[in-house]
Amino acid sequence: MTLHVTEQGSGTPIVFLHAFPLFSAMWKSDAARLATVGRVMTPDLPGFGESPRQTSPSIALMADAVGGLLDQLGLRQPIILGGLSMGGYVAFEFLRKFPARVKALALFSTKAAADSPEQREGRLKLIERLRQEGLGVLLQTTLPKLVGPMTASRQPALMADLTRLILAANVDGVIDAVRAMAERADARPLLDSIACPTLIVAGSEDQSIPPEESRLMAERIPGAQLTMIPEAGHLTNLEQPAAFQAVVEPWLRRVTGK
Repeated sequence: MTLHVTEQGSGTPIVFLHAFPLFSAMWKSDAARLATVGRVMTPDLPGFGESPRQTSPSIALMADAVGGLLDQLGLRQPIILGGLSMGGYVAFEFLRKFPARVKALALFSTKAAADSPEQREGRLKLIERLRQEGLGVLLQTTLPKLVGPMTASRQPALMADLTRLILAANVDGVIDAVRAMAERADARPLLDSIACPTLIVAGSEDQSIPPEESRLMAERIPGAQLTMIPEAGHLTNLEQPAAFQAVVEPWLRRVTGK
């Protein structure tokens, strides 16, 4: 499988993996700024943006696809890997499979734990609704949880952009991803053994993944840096881009020595 990827900058490879149900364009503003630090690559995960669907959807195969992309680009050196929400799940799986390929890890609005039985059942029900009703279902079920209350009330332009992006997704790719997330492995056994520099960022108003999940990861990962961004929900980089970049850029500079 060949993933579509957008690149900016040069130097240390930095790969950012997008959230569900968006695609690589969610990193546009961040990539432009962070390209002063390294070679920023933002792929579309399978079934999103311009990347093809997987034949057997799974988070593990998404991680394999990222590894395949690096191989195609001839990148053998360790990368700085970041992921937001679903992108974080893929980042954990990539680290599990290819630990030597990760120089540093950034976990944004994500969690290590697998779905509970209730959460898994909820995803399966969502799949059925997507099949019957289409992508509009996500405007009712998912969009309200992607942003914090402050964003929902004060940033109508962002809400309109998110609505447009969600409705432009491939419904089959979205269904694939929901199934993959429901069946993903528990990454908590990895936490204590993560030896690379790790940044954890969460929004204080996250209604999708409780900020407590980020605190739990920070307690387990040796030396992890945790930052909570106020007045932000799940999509921290889109809701509070200046605050997000003010945390991520200095961390990247420390990691790269630039």
